[in-house]
Amino acid sequence: MNHEYEEGAINMWVIVAVAIVIGLGGGYYFGYSKGQSDLLAAQKEAAQAEIAQKANPFETAANPVGGAYTNPFESGGAVNPFR
Repeated sequence: MNHEYEEGAINMWVIVAVAIVIGLGGGYYFGYSKGQSDLLAAQKEAAQAEIAQKANPFETAANPVGGAYTNPFESGGAVNPFR
């Protein structure tokens, strides 16, 4: 009778070990897939931001007449021909 108990216990440990291996393998596979999809999403977002920045040539361009404005009525005679 003791022999049957040990055989049942060994079968149980084999089933538990197989279940653990299957669980670890499934967890690795699904975790790797999730990590890959997160990485691809981050790369896509970064690429879209880079493309958007390159698509607008005026975003970083300097204003060529930025400091050239003067009020013609308050400045010296060089700008106002009527003084």
